[in-house]
Amino acid sequence: MQQNILPFIDCEPIPTLYVIGNGFDVAHGIQSTYDDFYEFEVQKGNKEFVKLMEIFFSNEVDFWCDVETALGQYDEDAIIDFCNPETEFNMDHPTRSEAAYVDSPDDIFHPLLDKLRNEFGKWVESIDIKYAEKIIALSKNAKYLTFNYTDTLETIYAIPERQVFHIHGKRGSEDEYIIGHSNFRNPDAVYDNNDILFMQQTREKVINWMNEMCKNSSTIISHFNDYFKGLSGIKQVIVLGHSLNDVDLPYFERIIAETGKDIPWMFSFYGNRDIENINKFIRQTGLTNTKLIFFDDFRIDKKVKN
Repeated sequence: MQQNILPFIDCEPIPTLYVIGNGFDVAHGIQSTYDDFYEFEVQKGNKEFVKLMEIFFSNEVDFWCDVETALGQYDEDAIIDFCNPETEFNMDHPTRSEAAYVDSPDDIFHPLLDKLRNEFGKWVESIDIKYAEKIIALSKNAKYLTFNYTDTLETIYAIPERQVFHIHGKRGSEDEYIIGHSNFRNPDAVYDNNDILFMQQTREKVINWMNEMCKNSSTIISHFNDYFKGLSGIKQVIVLGHSLNDVDLPYFERIIAETGKDIPWMFSFYGNRDIENINKFIRQTGLTNTKLIFFDDFRIDKKVKN
């Protein structure tokens, strides 16, 4: 009897990497958006915190719509002007006016950044996933790179922990939650011959604080270099619920450096904005074998329409 040419029963699955973004949790009914972070703060009665975040960071986009992007669009002069208790420089008391200007961000703005980190951590810990159910068929043999802090993969899908890598930290562990922007700036650029020294020094201070809020992707990638090197055998990548923002682009570039540009990449999408982001991403990275799939087409509970 002729042997089967393709032994489907005993064949190995295609080595696959799933890249998981927050849209994955949202599709499971998990309240993990920045809007949910806003509601969390409002319900706690942190009205001053909410208002100050909007004042300092809602410059080009609404802070509570896209926290990380908004953080990177800060204006140090506007921040200092808001914090400064004296609207005009007092020539009769110049030392007092200078001190008020220099110290003002220390009293209002810097503590606010500390509070943001603290409140963000409290919100992440409060996210409830217990009512989530499986909606997608996921392989326990695949590798998972997740940008989410929740344990949805491990708890709801029973994916072994060794298969899941939380690049920005995982709640319930000792990992630090990584949140930040990508707009790292050179603080020395504030210095020139056209402004008063103490004002330039204050701008430098604010920029240094905001640089500490920068998501240093290169450092994270370097720290987890062994993980990324371990992706060299991956033969296909499936992206579920990731917005493909510029902040996270270096991680994807590192994956592509290991796997090459020609293996299949599949991207989930919901609407036109997702499609635009995916097409931009494909142009940026030079991927050659891509497919866009409506997110609901991944669902195991999808109803077949006649």
